[in-house]
Parts: sequence; structure tokens; C-alpha cells
Amino acid sequence: MSVFFPEPQTIRIRPDLELTLFQCQEIVIQLANISPGAIFEPHQHPESQMGMIFNGSVEINVDGKKAILEPFQQVYVAAANIPHGSVILSEEPILGVEIKYLIKSQLNEHIDEPILNLEPTIDKTTGFPCKFGACSWFQIAILEIPPNEKLPRCTSSKEEIGIILNEQIMMKVGEEEKLLEYGTIYHAPAGVHHTGYNTSNQNISLIKVSLPSYAHSVA
Repeated sequence: MSVFFPEPQTIRIRPDLELTLFQCQEIVIQLANISPGAIFEPHQHPESQMGMIFNGSVEINVDGKKAILEPFQQVYVAAANIPHGSVILSEEPILGVEIKYLIKSQLNEHIDEPILNLEPTIDKTTGFPCKFGACSWFQIAILEIPPNEKLPRCTSSKEEIGIILNEQIMMKVGEEEKLLEYGTIYHAPAGVHHTGYNTSNQNISLIKVSLPSYAHSVA
């Protein structure tokens, strides 16, 4: 099994929720397909969790604080053992992503605001337009990669997860190379070089989630 291109596992844990799961060491990535009107009662777990939707509208509840999530505009953040739940407001199926990470430093405190707004900017590494946000344990950037453009070869001190939202991109992590599309991801551990190439004639939207090296202290 590839460390850099983990194989997905698709499960339906209830009639209105299908998950495509990826395990990247201590990190769990969940691509979710949620039916209209679904309700998720507040629950909690030892992992810190973040999430974002790709379409539609969702009411999120983190520790009793409610907010409306819009596509690619906000990320919700729930620290370890903080109750969180949601209500799907849209009349269409919702696609989105959640990432769970077990971080000792957050087991007994919630040090982030529950809603992280993503701001438009220019990605420093690539020069491409993006939306960006950061909190205590992750950074997220949504890149717009123009047709036939390359992602520069880089090696980071952070763990990086990449999620392709449309079209296809050729990614190389370490010495492994794979053509990715929605429903597949790449995982670049800290210290491993990676690069990519937009093989299509369309803009590609790429979500990059980075986990700083200090967050690697896990139970």
C-alpha cells in the first residue's frame, strides 16, 4: 500500500451518509456525501476535527455555537472532546471533507474559534490565487491551478494532504507518481518532496491542508 497515495475505503455508516475514508498515519480524511435534510446530533471524540463543504449550505454547531457554512468560505474547527453537530439545509446532496487528528496538546482545551473564515490571497509557493486560513493545528489553502501549469517541486517541514476537486492532476510525491481526480488524495509527509502538473485545459481546484510539525505529538 502506498504511503503517498492511500487507497480509499467507502462506507455507508447510515442511510443518509456515505464516507470515502483515507488513513494517513495519525490523520483520517473523510470525503462525505450527505443526503438533504440530514441531522447529526452533537457528539464528541478525542480527535480534533475540521471540516468544509463543497456545495450547498449547512448549519454547524460547535460547543453550542451555531453558524452557517457556505462552500469554500469557512471551515469549522472542533477541538478534542468538544461537542459538534450539524443540520443539512440544502435540498441537494452535500459534498464536503472532514479531517481528524489526535493531538495531545488539545485534549483538554479548545483554543481555536469554531469558525475559520478563508481569505483570498496569493499562494507564496506557487503564485496562484487561493483562499487561505490557519488555526493552532492546521493551515488550509484552496488553490486555483491554471491549465498546463506546474506545482513547483518543494519539500516542507509540515505534513501535507491534497484533495483534488475537479479534472485531473498528475502528482509526484517522493519517487511515486499518480494521476489523481476527485475521490483520490495525496499525502506528502514532512521532509518528502512533491510536485504536480495540471494535465487538463481547465482550472483545477486543489485543497492543501498542512499540519505543522509541532502537532505530531500524538497519543
